[in-house]
Amino acid sequence: MVMKKDMRALLLLLFPLIAVVVVLYTHAHGREVMDTSSLCMECHSETKALTERESVHLPVKEGKCTACHNPHVSRHSGLLEDRDGRLCSRCHEPDKGFTGETVHEPVAEGKCLVCHDAHSSDYKGLLMDRGGRSCFKCHKEEEILAKENVHPEVKRHNCTVCHDPHSSGSVGLLVKDRTSLCSDCHYNPSNLSARACAYEAEGSDCVGCHSPHSSDRPALLKASLHKPFEEKNCAVCHGEDGTGKIVSRTDTDLCTECHNSVMASFNRINSHLIPGKDNLVCTNCHNPHASDVKHLMKDREERVCYSCHMDTKYYVANSNYTHPKLNRCTTCHTSHGSDNQFFLAAGGNTCSTAECHPTQGTFTHPIGEKIIDPRSRLPMTCSTCHNPMGSPEEFILRLEKDRELCIQCHQV
Repeated sequence: MVMKKDMRALLLLLFPLIAVVVVLYTHAHGREVMDTSSLCMECHSETKALTERESVHLPVKEGKCTACHNPHVSRHSGLLEDRDGRLCSRCHEPDKGFTGETVHEPVAEGKCLVCHDAHSSDYKGLLMDRGGRSCFKCHKEEEILAKENVHPEVKRHNCTVCHDPHSSGSVGLLVKDRTSLCSDCHYNPSNLSARACAYEAEGSDCVGCHSPHSSDRPALLKASLHKPFEEKNCAVCHGEDGTGKIVSRTDTDLCTECHNSVMASFNRINSHLIPGKDNLVCTNCHNPHASDVKHLMKDREERVCYSCHMDTKYYVANSNYTHPKLNRCTTCHTSHGSDNQFFLAAGGNTCSTAECHPTQGTFTHPIGEKIIDPRSRLPMTCSTCHNPMGSPEEFILRLEKDRELCIQCHQV
């Protein structure tokens, strides 16, 4: 009798634990989701209106509230089963549509509800607003539409004509490569030459000269024009083959005929001008015709740099902490050449320049020529402990700050 009583008491103590295990198991291994809308609406009567809108989320339409919400308890607001991005991916598998090389930032961060309503919407796709109006919540509409000439599709807010809102294999989330995208609408076999110069339009990169969104120049030409291009004097750079046809020169000497002073910045120990390469390396970074970026850069600074430095791009994308000026590479690095390692503008002292961290090394861990790293036998700099490209650790430290980083030099 005593043993039976003890067993009964033990079971009573264990019952809550068993119940929790059963609940966790059923959640982890799937469970039947029933129509609970009538029960939920006894308290949440306002939810009935959700089903009367134009676009209704399938679980809402079927009354399966518990497909997304836990009726008892949750670690997440709204009694959600999981945080929004991970919850959405239970049904909307990311590996079947969001795996392009370029992923929209809200998608990458699992913030589906930035663009979509979780329950219902007056717009298709459960969007928060009509078409591109959702895009302009983040992308500044006033800056684009304020210019004198606006691309018709931009004016109509038809952003998805050119861009994929989730992910893409092309830069800028374009639905296809730039060369063929524009020709889908603008290809005219009877007029293959651009009006500005004798440049073959068929198969060319239209965005090299034209802004795809808006411009204060006619024909959506970009803000800054290379002088020969602006003056329609194409032969200055391209030359002719004797028959009047424009041909392209491919050697860097072409650019230095006018920009001869730039050679001094290339003639460094580390140089972006590759010796012995008979090609026009200038156009790897600069657009020879037009640009919306200073110095006729082909694109935003970080995009230009990442086009070659893919390893850095990947590392940055997968780091928890990154340098706040990481999208301005030339804050720390020189673009043409440098006598310093890694093209740093000021060598090991780059971080402690007056405009950034002038006090570093004066009250923190000592750095400088007299402080030698016992592992490399080289002077310690900020990057000895910090990784400016990014890190999983706070303060972009290379290793965990409480012990692991320190014992690399200070053996215990």
